[in-house]
Amino acid sequence: MLPEVVLSDARQAIPVHDFGLGDGGVERRLRELSFHPEDGCVTPGGVHVACRAVGVKLKFPSGRELLVAPDGALHLRSGEAAGPYRAGLELMLGDGSTVRVTLAQGRSDRVRDVLVSAGKRALQPWRRGKPAKKSTSVKHWSGIRVACCGDGGDLYRPMAIGPLVVLDRILVPKERLAETPRERLVLLTDPIRRSLARMPRQHRETDAPVRRAVAAIAAVADRGEMIFPGGAALRRAEHDRLRWLLGGGFELQLDADKAGKPRLQLFAGQSPLPMVEWLLSASTAAYMLNPRRDQLGKRWHGNGTRLPVAVPALQVRDYLSELPHALEVIRRIKH
Repeated sequence: MLPEVVLSDARQAIPVHDFGLGDGGVERRLRELSFHPEDGCVTPGGVHVACRAVGVKLKFPSGRELLVAPDGALHLRSGEAAGPYRAGLELMLGDGSTVRVTLAQGRSDRVRDVLVSAGKRALQPWRRGKPAKKSTSVKHWSGIRVACCGDGGDLYRPMAIGPLVVLDRILVPKERLAETPRERLVLLTDPIRRSLARMPRQHRETDAPVRRAVAAIAAVADRGEMIFPGGAALRRAEHDRLRWLLGGGFELQLDADKAGKPRLQLFAGQSPLPMVEWLLSASTAAYMLNPRRDQLGKRWHGNGTRLPVAVPALQVRDYLSELPHALEVIRRIKH
């Protein structure tokens, strides 16, 4: 069975290979991003980005070819298609580079601009509907992003809710359908571990139940890399709930059925109550469950611990309706 959840140690940007869905069809030995002698650009991992008025074609070292058509549709050479994304999109490649295609459906020259970037270097092989050879700066992108996984032709749309990256498969070669999951969740462990380490400093009460709860969280934080090991694929703990096994006998549960923000919960083994809950959003916060019996109506103790913003480029955006999209993907995993 293909894993539903993988863990990643990524911080500001997440590489495609951390999705656990292959290397993206690129070469392992990287070079400098450069213009192709005949047409377009060659990315550090050897992907040739060829630009024409009839579309932008990506030729991967694996042999896979992907076409972004002028109407925004994505086509594989084997015939499968997805989209259209009429305003264009940004493709995330396995070598860390991105290919940004801007389209203008109301013009005769619909392929307007192509920008290929790797790190701080950016090249523009197509500008204002014509071939170009221009070095430029990396600019903000407010449109849709798609990750090229597998051999370059397994396409997923990544949408992050705080430290949880939700992947929705949008295109895959027919012969690879059984080998690629329709959905995947990627949990970023760094902000999770850091919130656990900070939490004890916010709860300094001398009340015995609070001290015990804080000591338990501090012990989890000290073993964070063992409990949340980067690169791990998590196995389901239960069939009827989104609950997975972590290291050290701990379990992780995702609750996205209730109104409001989805909750990520950490359990000590099969305990009926979580130790910590993370309310997932662009400003995710971690909360310690209230251990005091004289405050039974109060779910959490004290204020939440804010998490650093993870992978800001992938956080869900309201104007693209990405939060409802991501929540629907999570519900599909459950059912």
